[in-house]
Amino acid sequence: MRVQDSSTYDRLLTAAAKLFALQGFAGTTTRQIVKEAGSSLSSLQIHFKSKESLYRAVMEKTQDSFYSLNEPVLNEIDELEKQGFLDENSAWDLIVEFTGQIVEWAFMSEYTNEILLINRELLQPSGQFETLPGAIRRLYQYYEKLFEVYVGEKNTFWAKMLSFSVITSLFDYANYPHVLGQVLGCDMKLPENKQKAKAYAKQYSLSAIRANLNMYKQRRIAEVKKKEE
Repeated sequence: MRVQDSSTYDRLLTAAAKLFALQGFAGTTTRQIVKEAGSSLSSLQIHFKSKESLYRAVMEKTQDSFYSLNEPVLNEIDELEKQGFLDENSAWDLIVEFTGQIVEWAFMSEYTNEILLINRELLQPSGQFETLPGAIRRLYQYYEKLFEVYVGEKNTFWAKMLSFSVITSLFDYANYPHVLGQVLGCDMKLPENKQKAKAYAKQYSLSAIRANLNMYKQRRIAEVKKKEE
C-alpha cells in the first residue's frame, strides 16, 4: 500500500471514530466521514466498501488499542491460573493492578473517542454485533474470574453484576470529564488535577470492590457453617 493510501486509510478511521462516538452509527453518514477526513466517497469505498465495514474496522482498532494496554495484566492472570497459583491474595493484587490500568486508560485524553464509542455501543447497540465486542466481553469476564477466586465461589450472579457496576463507573469517569471538572471545581486539563482525580477514582473503586467482596465472602462462610451444623 502506498504512503498516500495508508494516510487516507488512517484519516478515514480517525474521522469515523470521532463521528461514530459523537453521533452514533445511525446518526453518521459517509459524506460526513469523508468531509471530516478530507477524503472522498470513492476512497472510502475502496478502503472499506461500506459504512458497516468501516464501523467494524473502527471497533476492531478500538478493541486492539484497548487490549494492548491491558494485555500484560490479562496475560498474568492467564499464566497464574494455568500454573494453579491464582488464589485469594494474587487475585486481589491483580484486581488492584487491573483497576489501576483501566483508571489510567479512562483518563487518557488520546482515547476519548474510543471510550465514547465503546460506551455508546454498550448503551445504544449499533446492531452491527450480535454479542458484545470480544475485548469488552473479556473485560467483564476477567473481573468476574478475579472476584470469584477472591471469594471462593464459581458461576455467581453477583460477580457478573459487580463487574458490570465497576466497569460502568470507570467508564463514567472517562465519559464525563467536563462534568467531573465542574463538580471538583477545577480544570481537568491540568495534569495535577487529573492526577488527583485518577488517584481518588482508583481508591474509591478498590474500596467499593473490596467491601463487596468481603461481604460475599462472609456470606459464603456463614452458609458453609450453617450446612456443617
